[in-house]
Amino acid sequence: MPMEIEEIKKSTVQKLRQVKKDRDLTISNIMDMLESKSKYLSEGTVKRLFSDSSDPTSFKYRDTIAPLADVLLDLYSDKSGSDDVGALKALIHDKNKTISILIARDEERKADFEHRINHLQKQINKLEEHLDFRERVIERKDAVIEKLITREDKVMDALISKINK
Repeated sequence: MPMEIEEIKKSTVQKLRQVKKDRDLTISNIMDMLESKSKYLSEGTVKRLFSDSSDPTSFKYRDTIAPLADVLLDLYSDKSGSDDVGALKALIHDKNKTISILIARDEERKADFEHRINHLQKQINKLEEHLDFRERVIERKDAVIEKLITREDKVMDALISKINK
Protein backbone atom coordinates (compact mmCIF):
# COMPACT_ATOMS: atom_id res chain seq x y z
CA MET A 1 0.00 0.00 0.00
CA PRO A 2 2.59 2.63 0.95
CA MET A 3 4.56 1.67 -2.17
CA GLU A 4 1.56 2.68 -4.29
CA ILE A 5 1.49 6.08 -2.60
CA GLU A 6 5.22 6.51 -3.12
CA GLU A 7 4.92 5.64 -6.82
CA ILE A 8 2.05 8.08 -7.29
CA LYS A 9 4.06 10.79 -5.53
CA LYS A 10 7.09 10.12 -7.74
CA SER A 11 5.16 10.10 -11.01
CA THR A 12 3.17 13.22 -10.15
CA VAL A 13 6.28 15.14 -9.12
CA GLN A 14 8.02 14.03 -12.33
CA LYS A 15 5.07 15.39 -14.34
CA LEU A 16 5.15 18.65 -12.38
CA ARG A 17 8.88 19.05 -12.93
CA GLN A 18 8.45 18.30 -16.64
CA VAL A 19 5.68 20.92 -16.98
CA LYS A 20 7.86 23.47 -15.18
CA LYS A 21 10.76 22.70 -17.49
CA ASP A 22 8.69 22.53 -20.69
CA ARG A 23 6.89 25.81 -19.97
CA ASP A 24 10.03 27.47 -18.58
CA LEU A 25 8.17 28.43 -15.42
CA THR A 26 9.91 30.14 -12.53
CA ILE A 27 9.15 29.56 -8.88
CA SER A 28 7.67 33.04 -8.83
CA ASN A 29 5.32 32.14 -11.73
CA ILE A 30 4.24 29.00 -9.91
CA MET A 31 3.65 30.91 -6.66
CA ASP A 32 1.46 33.38 -8.58
CA MET A 33 -0.51 30.52 -10.17
CA LEU A 34 -1.05 28.92 -6.77
CA GLU A 35 -2.26 32.20 -5.32
CA SER A 36 -4.61 32.81 -8.26
CA LYS A 37 -6.26 29.44 -7.52
CA SER A 38 -6.36 30.15 -3.75
CA LYS A 39 -3.76 27.48 -3.07
CA TYR A 40 -1.00 28.42 -0.66
CA LEU A 41 2.38 26.77 -0.21
CA SER A 42 5.56 28.29 1.11
CA GLU A 43 8.09 29.33 -1.49
CA GLY A 44 10.71 27.17 0.23
CA THR A 45 8.51 24.10 -0.09
CA VAL A 46 7.89 24.79 -3.79
CA LYS A 47 11.63 25.27 -4.37
CA ARG A 48 12.44 22.02 -2.55
CA LEU A 49 9.80 20.10 -4.51
CA PHE A 50 11.21 21.27 -7.85
CA SER A 51 14.80 20.67 -6.79
CA ASP A 52 16.32 17.70 -8.62
CA SER A 53 18.04 16.62 -5.41
CA SER A 54 14.82 16.35 -3.40
CA ASP A 55 13.07 13.06 -2.82
CA PRO A 56 9.41 13.26 -3.96
CA THR A 57 8.39 10.71 -1.35
CA SER A 58 9.41 13.07 1.45
CA PHE A 59 6.52 15.44 0.63
CA LYS A 60 2.96 15.02 1.83
CA TYR A 61 0.75 14.40 -1.17
CA ARG A 62 -2.37 16.08 0.11
CA ASP A 63 -0.62 19.18 1.48
CA THR A 64 2.10 19.80 -1.11
CA ILE A 65 1.88 17.74 -4.29
CA ALA A 66 -1.91 17.84 -4.84
CA PRO A 67 -2.22 21.67 -4.82
CA LEU A 68 0.58 21.97 -7.36
CA ALA A 69 -0.94 19.23 -9.51
CA ASP A 70 -4.32 20.96 -9.37
CA VAL A 71 -2.75 24.21 -10.59
CA LEU A 72 -0.05 23.10 -13.03
CA LEU A 73 -1.69 20.05 -14.55
CA ASP A 74 -4.97 21.91 -14.79
CA LEU A 75 -3.35 24.72 -16.78
CA TYR A 76 -0.95 22.61 -18.80
CA SER A 77 -1.57 19.19 -20.26
CA ASP A 78 0.19 16.30 -18.57
CA LYS A 79 1.05 15.04 -22.08
CA SER A 80 -1.83 12.59 -22.05
CA GLY A 81 -3.04 14.18 -25.29
CA SER A 82 -6.24 15.37 -23.69
CA ASP A 83 -7.23 18.99 -24.23
CA ASP A 84 -10.29 18.66 -22.07
CA VAL A 85 -9.70 20.55 -18.82
CA GLY A 86 -12.66 18.75 -17.25
CA ALA A 87 -11.07 15.39 -17.95
CA LEU A 88 -7.81 16.55 -16.36
CA LYS A 89 -9.68 17.81 -13.32
CA ALA A 90 -11.50 14.47 -13.07
CA LEU A 91 -8.20 12.63 -13.37
CA ILE A 92 -6.64 14.73 -10.62
CA HIS A 93 -9.76 14.34 -8.50
CA ASP A 94 -9.67 10.55 -8.95
CA LYS A 95 -5.98 10.41 -8.07
CA ASN A 96 -6.57 12.56 -5.00
CA LYS A 97 -9.46 10.29 -3.98
CA THR A 98 -7.25 7.23 -4.41
CA ILE A 99 -4.54 8.86 -2.33
CA SER A 100 -7.09 9.71 0.36
CA ILE A 101 -8.26 6.09 0.44
CA LEU A 102 -4.68 4.83 0.65
CA ILE A 103 -3.88 7.30 3.42
CA ALA A 104 -6.98 6.19 5.34
CA ARG A 105 -5.92 2.55 4.99
CA ASP A 106 -2.44 3.46 6.17
CA GLU A 107 -3.89 5.25 9.20
CA GLU A 108 -6.07 2.22 9.97
CA ARG A 109 -3.00 0.00 9.85
CA LYS A 110 -1.09 2.37 12.09
CA ALA A 111 -3.98 2.33 14.58
CA ASP A 112 -4.04 -1.48 14.45
CA PHE A 113 -0.29 -1.67 15.05
CA GLU A 114 -0.57 0.77 17.95
CA HIS A 115 -3.36 -1.36 19.43
CA ARG A 116 -1.21 -4.47 19.07
CA ILE A 117 1.80 -2.71 20.56
CA ASN A 118 -0.29 -1.56 23.54
CA HIS A 119 -1.59 -5.11 24.04
CA LEU A 120 1.94 -6.53 23.87
CA GLN A 121 3.22 -3.86 26.26
CA LYS A 122 0.51 -4.84 28.76
CA GLN A 123 1.56 -8.48 28.44
CA ILE A 124 5.20 -7.52 28.95
CA ASN A 125 4.28 -5.52 32.05
CA LYS A 126 2.35 -8.50 33.48
CA LEU A 127 5.27 -10.82 32.78
CA GLU A 128 7.65 -8.39 34.43
CA GLU A 129 5.36 -8.27 37.49
CA HIS A 130 5.34 -12.09 37.62
CA LEU A 131 9.10 -12.15 37.26
CA ASP A 132 9.50 -9.62 40.08
CA PHE A 133 7.20 -11.73 42.28
CA ARG A 134 9.19 -14.89 41.50
CA GLU A 135 12.45 -13.09 42.28
CA ARG A 136 11.07 -11.95 45.65
CA VAL A 137 9.96 -15.53 46.40
CA ILE A 138 13.43 -16.80 45.56
CA GLU A 139 15.01 -14.11 47.74
CA ARG A 140 12.77 -15.12 50.67
CA LYS A 141 13.65 -18.79 50.17
CA ASP A 142 17.34 -17.88 50.02
CA ALA A 143 16.97 -15.94 53.28
CA VAL A 144 15.23 -18.90 54.95
CA ILE A 145 17.90 -21.29 53.69
CA GLU A 146 20.62 -18.93 54.96
CA LYS A 147 18.97 -18.84 58.40
CA LEU A 148 18.65 -22.63 58.44
CA ILE A 149 22.29 -23.05 57.46
CA THR A 150 23.35 -20.55 60.13
CA ARG A 151 21.17 -22.29 62.73
CA GLU A 152 22.52 -25.69 61.64
CA ASP A 153 26.09 -24.37 61.95
CA LYS A 154 25.32 -23.17 65.49
CA VAL A 155 23.78 -26.54 66.41
CA MET A 156 26.78 -28.37 64.94
CA ASP A 157 29.19 -26.10 66.80
CA ALA A 158 27.29 -26.71 70.04
CA LEU A 159 27.37 -30.50 69.50
CA ILE A 160 31.05 -30.46 68.68
CA SER A 161 31.83 -28.39 71.74
CA LYS A 162 29.83 -30.87 73.92
CA ILE A 163 31.70 -33.79 72.39
CA ASN A 164 35.06 -32.15 72.97
CA LYS A 165 34.30 -31.52 76.68
